[in-house]
Amino acid sequence: MKIVFLLSRFPYPLEKGDKLRAYQHLRNLYASGNEVHLFAISDLDPSAESIAKVQPFCKTISIFRLNALDIFLNLTFSFSRKLPLQVGYFYSKAIHNEIEKKIREIQPDLIYGQLIRTALYLKNFNNFPRIIDYQDAFSKGTFQRMQNAPGLYKLIYGRELKLVKEFEKQSYEWFDGHIIISDQDRSALNVDAGKKVFVIPNGIDTTFFKPEKGTNLFEITFVGNMNYPPNIDSALFLVNEIMPIVWKKIPGARVQIGGANPSTAVRNLASTKVTVTGWVDDIRECYKNTVVFIAPMRIGTGLQNKLLEAMAMQIPCITTPLSFEPLKAQENKDILVGSTATELAGHLISLLSDENLRKRVALSGYEFIRKNYSMEHSKEMLSDVIRMTFEKRKH
Repeated sequence: MKIVFLLSRFPYPLEKGDKLRAYQHLRNLYASGNEVHLFAISDLDPSAESIAKVQPFCKTISIFRLNALDIFLNLTFSFSRKLPLQVGYFYSKAIHNEIEKKIREIQPDLIYGQLIRTALYLKNFNNFPRIIDYQDAFSKGTFQRMQNAPGLYKLIYGRELKLVKEFEKQSYEWFDGHIIISDQDRSALNVDAGKKVFVIPNGIDTTFFKPEKGTNLFEITFVGNMNYPPNIDSALFLVNEIMPIVWKKIPGARVQIGGANPSTAVRNLASTKVTVTGWVDDIRECYKNTVVFIAPMRIGTGLQNKLLEAMAMQIPCITTPLSFEPLKAQENKDILVGSTATELAGHLISLLSDENLRKRVALSGYEFIRKNYSMEHSKEMLSDVIRMTFEKRKH
C-alpha cells in the first residue's frame, strides 16, 4: 500500500513523545510492507544523521521548512482565522500548496496525519482514505496548563482551550479513521459521543530496551524532554518536595535528571546531590545507571514512554495516578503509585531500603511490558485500523 505520512515535526531525534510515536508508526508501516512517503513540516533543518535514521523506512522524504517569518505570520493569522495556536503555528498556505501538489503526484492509497496540527492540510483530500492520530487529547493538556497559568497567560490558554475543543470536534469529520494513545485521552477528546476512536498505545522495542547491568551511580532517576512543561513541573516536584523527605531518611541518595533541552528552572536544580545531564546520546545509559525510576507527573496527557522504557529495562518504577491510569498495570505489583510528595517519597524509601521489593517490582513490571506493549502488538493494531478505514470507505 502507498501511504503519505504527514508530520508536524521531523521524527528524529527521539527527544519528544510525538517524534517517538511517529518513528514507531513509520517503522511499523514499513515492516507491514507498505511504501511510505514521509512529509515533515519542520521549524528546524534535520541533520544528515537524523535523515539517515529515517531513510530506510521511506520511499521518499519531503521536508517543508518553516522559517521565523513564516511562524510569526502563521501565529498572527491564526487569530483572524480563529485557529488554535497549536494548529496555526504549523499551518502555511504555501506549504499547503506544495503538499497538495505532491499528494496529487503520488496518488497514495492512504493518507496518515499525526496530531491536529496536520489536520487542516488534509481537510479537502476527500478522494483518499485518511487517518488522523490525535496521539493525546490536546484539549485536556491545554486545560491543565490554563489551570496553572498566571495572569495574562490564563486568558491566552482560555482562548486556546475553546478553539482546540472546537477544532478537535470539527476535524473529526475530515478523517475516515481515528486513533489515540490511551483510553483516558479518548475519553477526554472533544468529539461527539458514539464517535469511534481506536486506542493504539506506543510499543516498546524489547530487543533495544532490555535489562542491562549498570553502575547504580544514582539512586533515583527521572528523564524526559526537560523543556516540556509537564516534565519541568515533575523535576521541580521531585527535587523540591519529594527528595527533602527522602534525604531525611537516606541522606546520600543521588538524583539524576536526564533529557534534552533542560530549562533554566531544571538546570538550577543541579547540586552535589542532583545531576542534570542535558542531552544523552543513548537514554538507556540513564536507566541502567539507576536503582529506581520515578515519573512524578502532575500535569500532561497520554502514555508515558519513559515508564515503558524503564520497566522494559527491569527498573522498579514509581509514578502518579495521572500516568498510572493509561498504563493499565497492576498497582503495587507492576509499579508503585502515589499522589502526594509524602506518598511518593515513602515509595522511594521503601524501594531503596528493600532489595527484595525492588526485584519483585522490577520483574513484574518487566513481564507486564513484554506482554502488553510489544512492537508487534502495536504494529498489528495499526494494520487493523488501516483495514477498517478501507472497509468504511467501501460503504
